[in-house]
Amino acid sequence: MDALGPLSLGLHHVAIVVADLDEARSRYVDVLGFEADEPEFVPDQRVNVLVCRTGGQRIELVAPASEDSPVTRFLEKRGGGLHHLAYLVSDLEAALARLRGAGWRLIDDAPRPGAHGTRIAFVHPSSTGGVLTELVEDRQGT
Repeated sequence: MDALGPLSLGLHHVAIVVADLDEARSRYVDVLGFEADEPEFVPDQRVNVLVCRTGGQRIELVAPASEDSPVTRFLEKRGGGLHHLAYLVSDLEAALARLRGAGWRLIDDAPRPGAHGTRIAFVHPSSTGGVLTELVEDRQGT
């Protein structure tokens, strides 16, 4: 079965969990020379996200905005570092249906709001070789 096939449009971003967004911004912008947007609060996950760009690539620095954020638990267990890979898809509902039909384990059965006006859904690491995977539908092209 061609699970995602033409729905997959490539890598959208790499997400890195950080404890301190200001410190991480300094590292990625001042030292590495990346360009950065303004941070955005994502209420659903209770995180602040800073998008950094370089060479056409997008890195999202993700910091917890509250003690009950899933990212707070991630930091406590693992420390900062790679959190997930995100892939751009043209139709999120269709992508989820195809993966579900292929027997993949989904964290999100339906799309939910993501940063910068996107819609997202997560795929469980057990279906992707141990890597938390996010599917992103970005109709605004951010």
